[in-house]
Amino acid sequence: MLTRSSFAGSRVAYARPMRSQFLAGAHVVLEALRQPGIAEAWDQPSVLEGQTVGALCGHLARGSVWVVADYLELDEPDSVTFETADQYGALASSLTEEDHVNIRKRAAEVASMGYDALVAKVAERLTALEQRLADEPPDRIVPVFGGMTMRLDPYLSTRMLEQVVHLDDLARSVDFPLPEMPRENVAIVLDVGSRIGLHRFGAATMIRGMFRGLPGAFPVL
Repeated sequence: MLTRSSFAGSRVAYARPMRSQFLAGAHVVLEALRQPGIAEAWDQPSVLEGQTVGALCGHLARGSVWVVADYLELDEPDSVTFETADQYGALASSLTEEDHVNIRKRAAEVASMGYDALVAKVAERLTALEQRLADEPPDRIVPVFGGMTMRLDPYLSTRMLEQVVHLDDLARSVDFPLPEMPRENVAIVLDVGSRIGLHRFGAATMIRGMFRGLPGAFPVL
């Protein structure tokens, strides 16, 4: 069955409901964290400045999986701050250095529980989320970063962005193959990312970067 998800006024058809796609991505994250070699690399530097592999795993686990459960436990707001994932994602350009320090600190705190405990917690949270997401109404609103609010499904696409991007960071950090995200998930993330870029950099920069900045990728004559 085809469903449709709206980003910044356009309507893009995807092959599975957003909640199922989010859960599929979360299972890939869990599978990646369980790969042999992650525990051994835990205290090694990652490709992200100032973060070990363990801290990167902590950020991936919290930001792309269990923060959803945390937000669903809060009281439901009455209004929506951001209608679309790209509106929310554009917030990244306004983060301060203090914000980034706090993000790294939270990641390190999660990593401090240790590899086995972190993997177990992701598995536990994911099992609970599968039923919770099935029970939530279509128009569910959740509080997100800084007390701002979104409807649940667009918010889940921002978590998919975290899954896709930071799984790639982890793959580059440990230098061995990790499981790949479903193609549908990557397509949604690229769509959201291009719209965030449009907000931040404008049409000309995005058009030239996508169609002229990657030789051979887009044969527009």
